[in-house]
Amino acid sequence: MKKKYLHLLTVGGLVAGWIKSTTIVWAQPSPPCDPGAGGINLGDCLRLSDDSLVSSVYNNPATLVNLLARNLFVVAGVFLFGMMLVAGLKIIASGKGGKQGLDEAKTMLTSVAIGFAIMFAAYWIVQIVKILTGANIVL
Repeated sequence: MKKKYLHLLTVGGLVAGWIKSTTIVWAQPSPPCDPGAGGINLGDCLRLSDDSLVSSVYNNPATLVNLLARNLFVVAGVFLFGMMLVAGLKIIASGKGGKQGLDEAKTMLTSVAIGFAIMFAAYWIVQIVKILTGANIVL
């Protein structure tokens, strides 16, 4: 029994040491800046992990909107896939006599199809606007 607890404490200590030694830093203040002082442009003060200024990478709102839209499409796609998976499991679980479960699954699959159609249309509308206007839209 004592060996088991000693083993757990050793593994716990190793994991805690690893977590403490692996800190992820997204943006670090450069030395002359004091972000808490007020009146300081944080974009010129903070640096990314590759030592570039935040303001040089994200220099206009369009960059952030492009980043957000691209990630929202991925999240929505994963969500739709999960809903499709759950609907399929409901169909399987309903069996022969589960009329209510089958109706719920059909409604869910209809919702997934409509959501996919909206995402597909939104993506291609953005691509058409990009071609027609020459805008710098990255999706």
